[in-house]
Amino acid sequence: MKFTEQIKGGHIMKRSLILACAIVFLSTLATGILWGQGKFSKETEEWLKKSELGPYETRGYDEKQLYEKAKLEKEVSVYSYSSRVHQFGKTFEQQYPGIRVKGFDMDSTEIVTKVLAEQKAGNFAADVIFLKDPSTVHHELLQKGLAFTYVPPDLKSVLPDRFQKPFLVHHVSLDVLIYNMEANKTAPVQSLWDLTKPEWKSRVSFPDPVKMPEFIEFLATVVQHGDEMAKEYQRVFGKPIQLSKGVKNAGYEWILRVLKNDAVIAGSTNDVSNAVGQPGQQKPPVGITAFSRLRDKEKNPKLVFDVAYDAKPVLGIATEVVIAIVNQAKHPNAAKLMTRWMMGDEKGGQGYKPYFVLGDVPVRTDQLAPKGSRTLAKMNVWMADPAYVWDYGQEIRDFWLANLK
Repeated sequence: MKFTEQIKGGHIMKRSLILACAIVFLSTLATGILWGQGKFSKETEEWLKKSELGPYETRGYDEKQLYEKAKLEKEVSVYSYSSRVHQFGKTFEQQYPGIRVKGFDMDSTEIVTKVLAEQKAGNFAADVIFLKDPSTVHHELLQKGLAFTYVPPDLKSVLPDRFQKPFLVHHVSLDVLIYNMEANKTAPVQSLWDLTKPEWKSRVSFPDPVKMPEFIEFLATVVQHGDEMAKEYQRVFGKPIQLSKGVKNAGYEWILRVLKNDAVIAGSTNDVSNAVGQPGQQKPPVGITAFSRLRDKEKNPKLVFDVAYDAKPVLGIATEVVIAIVNQAKHPNAAKLMTRWMMGDEKGGQGYKPYFVLGDVPVRTDQLAPKGSRTLAKMNVWMADPAYVWDYGQEIRDFWLANLK
């Protein structure tokens, strides 16, 4: 097992472990603050009424009226898993003069940890959270009254129910297998199991799942589809899979063998795409990264990677990116206005524009996919199951850590 320079001395690994432990500890404390006999605290209840959120949400959507209320609040604070918060924040300020956007770019795990700590301290600094890892958002924030779903009323008719409940889904993100297309006319790997073969020893780049929880979702989904992974193994190797001692199914076995094949653990999806896509390599690696990294090729045309679209049993895993308004947010009207801005229009404009790119799949039924994109229906992917990730994610994370070299 190798780590890229972004994980020198195990600093990021240790930091991520601390964050994960903090989530468990802080969520227990915060729960006692907000809940009593299964009800919201008095303060939260009053805030919900005043903000017209939760059970007090109004039906109609009047942008002008909402803007006037938001102007009185003067600002909105957004905790975002994506650095693109600064792009949609800037256009929001242009569209709605008088409201300042305070955007904070951090990992999804950090967002949850920070919100839990702030809620415990009574420091209600965040208004909107925008992040991955929906299973944690649901169990640690929504179910405990630490965050609330707001679906702009004018969008309810163009959003499938599954993208409105239990939280508002902004877009579907894909994590996929990529290869260097300068060194290979076609994808040199045809199956996820190819990543375990000797010829790919030390040549598979995988993002650190402890730092980036969406890759726990990736691993959990592979484990959940253990039967399909077993069938794919037999197709590739021509014989039934033999599980290692103590390994539960073929999904776990795949994780184990990828790690034993000396995979290179990267600090970010950007590190993976850069490692795979650098030109001039005689034996370039392959890797798992965010599909949306394809946009990097527009900024750096020298990058020469592409998606292994025909990989079996799937080319990747689809996960949801969600938006919520934080309990007792100081700027609830500005938070509503920001949420609506982020969801964009039917052409992929407004605040959605930074995400109207290859690899990010829109959830609005009236919104066409970006030019050159393939729809989810036309791609062979597995959809991550938040309930399964919540039930087994920690076990899978522990399995990963236990088998790191």
